[in-house]
Amino acid sequence: MEMTTSYRYEREVPRAAALHRALARQNARIRETEMLAADKAAIKETFIKSQIALWNETSEETVERKILKRYQETMDQELQAGRTQLLAARRENLRKLLESEMNSYRLELEKLGLTFFQCRI
Repeated sequence: MEMTTSYRYEREVPRAAALHRALARQNARIRETEMLAADKAAIKETFIKSQIALWNETSEETVERKILKRYQETMDQELQAGRTQLLAARRENLRKLLESEMNSYRLELEKLGLTFFQCRI
């Protein structure tokens, strides 16, 4: 095998410099496009992270509002139960008071030889 090359591969091509410049410009555009794509991906990732953070904050606020609402409802129920118990205790005390007053009136009337009028049918 012969180790020589033909003349056409060894000679300087006058347009080779222009080709090298064109390839350099093309490579520069490729690098610029890749950098823009990387920047766009970083911006998109940052946007997604901020949206997730906003969603987390909003959901935490919603949960806190629900917890406070449930706590308020429980307090309202306890207050209502307390009012009901207080009303029942007051009614019982009033019933006992009226009963004792009725008994004392009955005793006074019996001492005088009188009674309450009771309509019997």
